[in-house]
Parts: sequence; C-alpha cells; structure tokens
Amino acid sequence: MAEFDLEIAREMADSFSAAGGVCCRILSGRGEVLYRTDGSINECDYLRSLPGEAPVCRDLHFRGLSEARRFGGRYIYSCASGLTYFSAPILCDGALAGGLVAGPVLMGDVDDYLDDTIEKRCVPAGDVRTLFSFFAALPQVDPAKLRHLSTQLFANAVYISDSSRELLHSRNSEAQQRSIGEYIRQVKMGAQSPDYPIELESQLFFAISKGDKPTAARLLNDLLGHIFFFMEDPSAVQSRIAELLVLLSRAAIQGGAPAQTILDITYRYMQELQGLRGQEEVAAWLARVLGRFTDMVFDMVDSKHKNVIRKAVNYVSANCGRDLTLNEVADHVGYSHSHFSKVFKEEMGCGFRTYLNQVRVEKSKGLLLSGEMSIAKISQVCGFGDQSYHCKVFKKMVGVTPDKYRKQSRRIDTDREYARTK
Repeated sequence: MAEFDLEIAREMADSFSAAGGVCCRILSGRGEVLYRTDGSINECDYLRSLPGEAPVCRDLHFRGLSEARRFGGRYIYSCASGLTYFSAPILCDGALAGGLVAGPVLMGDVDDYLDDTIEKRCVPAGDVRTLFSFFAALPQVDPAKLRHLSTQLFANAVYISDSSRELLHSRNSEAQQRSIGEYIRQVKMGAQSPDYPIELESQLFFAISKGDKPTAARLLNDLLGHIFFFMEDPSAVQSRIAELLVLLSRAAIQGGAPAQTILDITYRYMQELQGLRGQEEVAAWLARVLGRFTDMVFDMVDSKHKNVIRKAVNYVSANCGRDLTLNEVADHVGYSHSHFSKVFKEEMGCGFRTYLNQVRVEKSKGLLLSGEMSIAKISQVCGFGDQSYHCKVFKKMVGVTPDKYRKQSRRIDTDREYARTK
C-alpha cells in the first residue's frame, strides 16, 4: 500500500487545527487513526458511554475519505449522533493512502443537540450537565464557514499527496459536472430550447479568442449539457465533440496563438478523442483542451503584462452589464489609467472601449436569439444604456441591426415581440 510522509501530515493537521479551531485526525489507507490533534476524550467513546443503545459508526470516516475522493477531494457528512465532519483524501501513486478528517463541529444550537440526545438516549438528569459541557466545547460553524474549512482541509491534503494533480483534476471535474447538470435541469424544466444553441458557439469562439477562460468554461459546459441530453447516438455525440474541438482550435488561432502549434495539438487531440468513453471522461478531457487553448492565447513570450490582461478581461466579462470605465478596470488591476490604456491596446489589438463593446455585442446576440427579452431590455442588461446606442454599435460590428439579426434567426414571433396586432 502506498504511504505518505507522516511527519508532514502531522504538521499539516496541527496547522489546520490551530488555524481553524477544529480537531483534525490523520487516517491510514485502511482507516486506522494515526494521529489526532485534540488530546481530549474521543467523542465516540463519550457518546457510547451514555445510557441507551449507542449508534454504530464503524468505518464512518474511512467511507468519508472514499466519498471525498469520488466527489472531487472534499466531503462533508454527519455521524449517527448528528455531529458534522469533513474529510479530504491523501493520494500516493494514484492510490488512496489515507486522509485528513476534521470535526466534529455543530451546525446548530447546542440546545438542539442536547435535547435530541436526551430524547434518543434517555439521559439521566444527573448526566445532562456533563452532556451540555461536551456539546458546548465543540466548535459551532455556519454552512459558509464549513465550506471554507473544507476547502482549507483539501489544500492541506493536496500538499501531503504526491498525486495532487489527480486531486485537482477530480475537483475540477466535479465542478464541471455540477455546471452541466444545472443546464440539463433547466432543459428538463423547459427553460432551454431543444434546438442546438448555435449562438453559444459564437459566444464561446469570442471568449476563447480573448482568453476569457471563466466565460468560455461556462459556455462549453452549457453546450456539453445540451449535447449529452438531446443526443443519444454515441457516434453523433463524438462527431459533435470533434466539431467543438475544431471550434476551440480556430478560436485560439484567432486570438493570436501560434497557428501551426495549435493545428499540431488539435491533430493529436483528435486521435485522443477516439479512445474516450463516457460523458464524464469526454467532458473532463474537453475542459482540459479548453484550458490549454485559452492559456496559449495569453502565452505571450515577449509580454510582461499577460496576468494583468487576463485579470482585466475576466473583470470586464463579469461587469460588462453595467456602466464600466477604463479607469475602473485600470484601478482593479493596479495600473495607472494611461499606462493601462496603452498596454491593453498593445496586447489586445484594439482599444478598451472597442473591446468592451465586442463583449456586450456577443452577450446581446445570445439574448436576442433566446427570444426571452425585448430589445430595449437587452440593451439595458448588456450595458448599452439605451436601445439606439445598442443598435448603432451592433450594426457596426455585426452588419445588421439587432432587430434584423433577431428576425433572421427565425426563433421568435416578431409580431408578438413588439406587441403588434395583425
């Protein structure tokens, strides 16, 4: 069985416990407790000592580690007595070598735990004071803090592991599956059209070409959700994935990545695609491809500003729906206004205002094709302020007005859109 450095693990457990105020134990790959930061009485031993039938929690924490590995490196769970724990696996040579388990913590009031235990175990009155002291000594955390603590425990486990890349990939895969699942849920509720959302491909192309990884990842997950839900033929799914791969590569080239390098990588990826099986494997693989291509867009050998530009692009993507100025973005990245304007134009090939309008136009194109908002409302949502300015900018960049672009799509009843009567 693979082993990890116990001394390093103890240091990480002690640091987590001191910083978070929560007991942390180290488990072996077989589930034995190798170390515990809190020298006080074990909570299980105490609860089993109470009158009444004690719940059996054998292998609880080892199952927690197994679930943590399966669910992306973190897992929050409760024991039969209602106490909350969270765990993170330690991987060595790709195998589960052990893990960190933190807890117990209380997710509610002490009195609630006290009353529940007294009722279930028929605790004598003379033992109530001791039981109250036991619960009162445990940390109380709200859900938000528990998530932060769980993330920190995961980071400590990654530090101990020699297979940290696998843990990180597993966590990213979990987040991606949640995103895809959310899109499928919206489809089932009727919030998404069964027609293939070609407009999302256009937005995805633009996001990749500008190195906007967060937006590109979200759009890719929406497209994958649609493909996985509406396409049952495996060969048809693989064909559509191959088309997306080509789109990703063309977008990267459009964004300035070296064309021959991208084409060579794409050829290799096409060969890899043939050997993939299952939706989750395909989705995780395509997400890594997306990350590689978007990173290459910003892999500017002679540029000292790629991290600043990346930060600026992400900020624009998140805030383009409101009044946004170059000065605000410059302040966000820590550059003077004049220097940021110069750097942005050099690296992006266009001025800040032009780029901001490009982002807003791409966002408005998707909303126009969805048919859920009036054009006036879309103008406001996308940050144009008024419909006339939206129309002017849109026509300059797309070649037609928003009204004509929407009619050409044939996705909605234009008479109903403008409340006209026949």
